[in-house]
Amino acid sequence: MNAYFIMIILLLISFNTICNAQANAVASDAAKSEFKSSTVYSLWEEYEENPTALSKFYSTLTEAHIIEPHPTNDSQSRVVYFAKGDQYTDYIMQSGGPDFYGLRFSQIGDTDYYYCVQNIPNDALFNYGFNRFSRKKLSDDSGLYLSSMEHIYDGTVVGPSAKLSPYIKQANEVPKGELFSFNLFSKSMNEKREFVVYLPANYDSTVRHNLIVQLDGQNFSRLAKHGESWQAWTPLPTILDNLHSEDKLSPTIAIFVLNQGNRSGDLLDNNFHKFIALELVSWIKERYSISESSKNRIISGPSRAGFASAYTAFQYPNVFGGVLTQSGSFYYTLDDNRNWPIYPEFEGVLLNKLKQSETLSLSWHIDVGLYDLGLAAVGTNRQLRDILELKGYSVAYSEYKGGHSHLNWRHNIHLGIIELLGE
Repeated sequence: MNAYFIMIILLLISFNTICNAQANAVASDAAKSEFKSSTVYSLWEEYEENPTALSKFYSTLTEAHIIEPHPTNDSQSRVVYFAKGDQYTDYIMQSGGPDFYGLRFSQIGDTDYYYCVQNIPNDALFNYGFNRFSRKKLSDDSGLYLSSMEHIYDGTVVGPSAKLSPYIKQANEVPKGELFSFNLFSKSMNEKREFVVYLPANYDSTVRHNLIVQLDGQNFSRLAKHGESWQAWTPLPTILDNLHSEDKLSPTIAIFVLNQGNRSGDLLDNNFHKFIALELVSWIKERYSISESSKNRIISGPSRAGFASAYTAFQYPNVFGGVLTQSGSFYYTLDDNRNWPIYPEFEGVLLNKLKQSETLSLSWHIDVGLYDLGLAAVGTNRQLRDILELKGYSVAYSEYKGGHSHLNWRHNIHLGIIELLGE
């Protein structure tokens, strides 16, 4: 009887062990399927044994993401984003990269830690951000909740084979150009306009220089260590110093045109375009040695300033012979009631004018990010390229796996400068 009882106990223990093993295997398989990241799966396993594992891991992160190899596609990688919530967190959203609508984070177990996974091309380069949405009950005896949103993080993803510019870093041995601040009263705009002039190192007044007019100048006149990678700046003086030092560029002067509180209106204003082409270029030619050939003078800008650059050159092709646009906003109609930034219903004014006009003596460099506003940016830039090519213009066009930001513009602008003004 005792032996029989012992055998029953052993069978029950064995059966229980098998059931637990099967349950653990099912849980493990479910976790692997759910997490889709070897790192998150390992964290979950550690957390099951040690509840402090997640907080320890999170505290070691220097940025809010890690990059893992893609398990089945060598041309892609996986980005795993991490964020921390609290008792009131409803959900967290990621924005940036190839997912147009963003990604919603998943909670890891019942902890305050969240994650999401994004597949990216290996050569992707883009900024991203997190928004945390909270839901808090107004009072214990109330059925009402207060919802709120907080922006909690900004960062940069650099894919393992992202194409980075070699010219954005300042080297001690490279001769440095100089920056000078000026202002000029504009008759066209009836106001004083501010700008910064870049002179290359060892400026020689006996040599005719190329000219770059850079719109949104306050963000392009900054130096190499201005701020974080996701912030709005491009170190164009440093880029020009490096291009000069490598003889990729004959002597070039740049004017950085500063915005003055009405950027949105100014960049679409024909009076502003007139000020740039007729007043500012005349001012610089009176004071410095600038080439008389329009082919050696270009105008450059990103986003809305890209439209302004192109439209200015189109109106004054005898002043500018080259246009450098980055993520240009070519959906603008110049009619406030007919602009649709994401889903443009009407065709942009410049696109129509280019189709209807004769071919001008303008060369173009156009670049845009694939993760930039869909039809509004990528679509209209492709349309501009096609119109220009069909009209017989010289066009260099490029797309990169990035978005609407200086992170991408700073790594691509040297290509346009070399294309339009290079030796």
